[in-house]
Amino acid sequence: MKRTKRDFFKDTVLHMLRPLVHIWMFFDVRVKISVGEGVNLKTKEPYIMLANHTYLFDVVQVPLRWKMPSFVVASQTLFTHQPTKFLFTNVAHIIPKSKGESDLRTARGLIRAVKSGYPILIFPEGNTTFYGSTKYIEESTMKLIKKLKVDVITCNVKGGYLSKPRWATGKRKHRRAQLNYELTITKEDLKDMSIGDIHNKIHDALYNNDYDYQRKVMIKHPGKKLAEGLENVVYICPKCEAINSIITKGNEFECSECKTKGHVDEYGFLKGFKFDNLLDWDEFQKPYKAEIEKSVIESSGFLNYLRFEDDARIPVGKVEIIYKDGKFHFSGALDEVINLKDIHNPIITLRRDLSFDYGKRHFIIKLDRFGASLLRVAQNKY
Repeated sequence: MKRTKRDFFKDTVLHMLRPLVHIWMFFDVRVKISVGEGVNLKTKEPYIMLANHTYLFDVVQVPLRWKMPSFVVASQTLFTHQPTKFLFTNVAHIIPKSKGESDLRTARGLIRAVKSGYPILIFPEGNTTFYGSTKYIEESTMKLIKKLKVDVITCNVKGGYLSKPRWATGKRKHRRAQLNYELTITKEDLKDMSIGDIHNKIHDALYNNDYDYQRKVMIKHPGKKLAEGLENVVYICPKCEAINSIITKGNEFECSECKTKGHVDEYGFLKGFKFDNLLDWDEFQKPYKAEIEKSVIESSGFLNYLRFEDDARIPVGKVEIIYKDGKFHFSGALDEVINLKDIHNPIITLRRDLSFDYGKRHFIIKLDRFGASLLRVAQNKY
């Protein structure tokens, strides 16, 4: 399949912008590269590259050292933002995907890219980690790998999560990341592998626990607001089991019920509470789903509707959202009660944007707090 004029135009623009992007990324996060045997950064052959998703800009860092520009899968919601809409449409090779569901249009775009001689880059988790480790990988990605019959390269990203935690509202200094490229499955070996074999191989290659990595390297990430944002990812106090009781200020956090106090140290570890990391805290709080389903959760936020036919974001206004009795109760710019049984594809995008489909509308609410607990009452996947 021949490349289009638009493909060549984007290739030229990306080549011209590459030095500027290198400078931008240098000041964002300092990166070390490890290249395994059989990996050729200058290859002109198409391949599939898979990477774990640890922080926002690993989508830029992972393909940056490769000579050939990649087609990258990105959330369709990002096409409704400026300037990302302009960049994704006119500069980068981006294929949109609706988060939380299989997308045949995405698969067709990736197949076309490979047939045109391009590599493709997929972050198969579909979402940046909130808690610090590699999570759910969709089976549809493995089926695509089997169909495309090209080499599979993995990039295991380490250190990015604690340098720039997704939940954090405060910046860290001394941001560092390690990118490890490996030829994980050759196209020859792919022929005899089942979907399950591919999944296991990819999962093992991509799995990363950033807290375990940090215990080895102990890189300092000082800051003045290291704890702020925790209330959006932890919702059960390990001491008294109160729901949504964690409040944060600067580097410190506290349970408003039992008054237990803690802080986040310059290495990213939690002090003063039972758990020193968010992975263990999340494993502790997951079994409390029944308790939060019976609770009342209140937050505010700004509501938009997304119209994917023309990638438009339609502002609705400020809303109050109350969860109780299995329903979202909206007031303010929207006065409506929505039964959670009637919503589809609930997910958190970016830091705290709760999105879901309801009827013919696609909701996206930029929440002020309690994103994780509101998501957890709505679904069981994350």
